Amino acid sequence: MIPLRGKKYALVAITEAGCQLAETLESAIEFGYGAVYTSPRLATAHRKNLSEKITADIAALFQEVDYLICIMATGIVIRSLAEVIRDKAADPAVLVLDEKGRHVISLLSGHLGGANQLCLQVAQELGACPVITTATDTQGVQALDSLAQSVNGWRDDLRPLVKEFNAALAAGQPVYLYQEEEWLDDLRGLTLIEEGQLEEHLQAGDFVIYLGQERELKSAPHLAQIQPKPYLLGVGARKGLAYEDFEEGFLLFCQKQNIKKSQIALLASIDVKKNERAIIELAKDLGIPFVTYSKDELLEVADKYPQSEFVKKQVGVGSVALAAADLASRGQVLSERFSWKGATFALAKSF
Repeated sequence: MIPLRGKKYALVAITEAGCQLAETLESAIEFGYGAVYTSPRLATAHRKNLSEKITADIAALFQEVDYLICIMATGIVIRSLAEVIRDKAADPAVLVLDEKGRHVISLLSGHLGGANQLCLQVAQELGACPVITTATDTQGVQALDSLAQSVNGWRDDLRPLVKEFNAALAAGQPVYLYQEEEWLDDLRGLTLIEEGQLEEHLQAGDFVIYLGQERELKSAPHLAQIQPKPYLLGVGARKGLAYEDFEEGFLLFCQKQNIKKSQIALLASIDVKKNERAIIELAKDLGIPFVTYSKDELLEVADKYPQSEFVKKQVGVGSVALAAADLASRGQVLSERFSWKGATFALAKSF
């Protein structure tokens, strides 16, 4: 399966063979939401209809989705996207495939957008050849932006460091890593150091990545400080719950679990709560995504947890916070359900 965890995708094909390949891929996508798009001539009840201006439609989809997968010539995709490409931190992942599924090209947003990882997953699903051209991946080493993304620690102020760190990694220069906990297991191109060695390498002007929550080091020319967000929350809220009560419950839950609010990477709930102000405001205050799942998706895992008949009567499933945490984390739930003034919370691992 290809996990997209609450992400929006579009599969675009312009031949019958391409549409069939798109449908094969769509059946393998887990926890994402999207559709197959094609020309009016090939549209069916299960394929969304593009207009005759396919290049304009591809450009429009690019601005709406997290993952754009195009089964067609690379040139068509490049010409379609030329005017709408903005920034590596904002653009969606773009893949291009041939209609026989022999090659999968990571075309855009390889690291931050996740195109490289998706490229590998799609290639594995199809038995295809992945085509990835970013220098760090070609050299078989980590990349700073990929590393930060993998621990949910990317921030825009890391952007100026990416080029020089990735160039050093691709060239085989020493790049030192200190991590407070064993968050990262992909250490390709990195040299692990102990905390006592930090100052020595910083004073020497070496490339240093500090992965942690406990310290804020003084700025140095070649220092990248990344704060991992190792947790996510499944949440529920009574309709119209005041934000103050929801936030109070959240802070009490963090205290109970001995975690910091800055360590939360994502909030997850049922789709009937997608417009619940209290949840939206907390996600906004924390600067993290809020994803939702349908009742049917939650029902797939809800029986693993205690059920509330009242909640089941209201939304159709008796476990919201725990089931949402289960889906978002792919089963890595860490806590029991915590309830406070109409709000519910459950903790899970985010990576």
